[in-house]
Amino acid sequence: PAQPLADIQMDAWTGNAATLLPYLLEVEGLDGYYGDGQRLLRDWDLMQPPDSAAAAYFNAVWRSLLRLTFWDEVPRDARPDGEDRWFEVVRGLLERPDDPFWDDVRTKATETRDDVLHKAMRQSRDEMTRRLAKDADDWEWGRLHTLSLEAQTFGTSGIGPVEAIFNRGPVPTGGGSAIVQATGWDAATGYQVDAVPSMRMVVDLSDLDASRWIDLTGVSGHPFHDHYADQTELWRDGRTLAMRFDPESIE
Repeated sequence: PAQPLADIQMDAWTGNAATLLPYLLEVEGLDGYYGDGQRLLRDWDLMQPPDSAAAAYFNAVWRSLLRLTFWDEVPRDARPDGEDRWFEVVRGLLERPDDPFWDDVRTKATETRDDVLHKAMRQSRDEMTRRLAKDADDWEWGRLHTLSLEAQTFGTSGIGPVEAIFNRGPVPTGGGSAIVQATGWDAATGYQVDAVPSMRMVVDLSDLDASRWIDLTGVSGHPFHDHYADQTELWRDGRTLAMRFDPESIE
């Protein structure tokens, strides 16, 4: 009974893509090599599992779009992080193709929405080639969107061999910012995961012994223990473990 709710917690559908995608699919002049990403988007279900090539490209376009649109006018400490506030900011701008925000004040030309979208898609194609692969079918969102687990004691010691003992990752991860499968990332700095639900739980109030849960790492704080980080991949994949209540079941 708990599994449907556990599945809901892993919903990686992105409403931001639903807003932006129609505009990206209408961008002209993306042929051959530069059309690969656009072709991926045509059949995309808007989900963001770790192995999604379309999700990798879309998020690269989103990050590039924010950079091209706002970095020329906002101070460094206010650069867009790409979270839900920016979903709505860009939604409004998309309906105003000649809004001054689209223009890059550092150039003599006057850029419009379509200019920015075209440039963002071309830049993202080149970025995917550099970071992942020339063949678009080999792109994977999880190779960009990785989770590194850092112990807050010895894991921040600054001593490489010690940190290697206590820290884990990077772990390829799905999901994204401001969606149900909330694995946040900051578009101003990169794709790496910077915020996650540290534990997921589904409690069956009709049968407490049927409840399920999962931890981000493990139940041991000892880095050489089998249970130090044995739940991380289960957590990443949306799997859960039994959370026992009945004494006989626990035993």
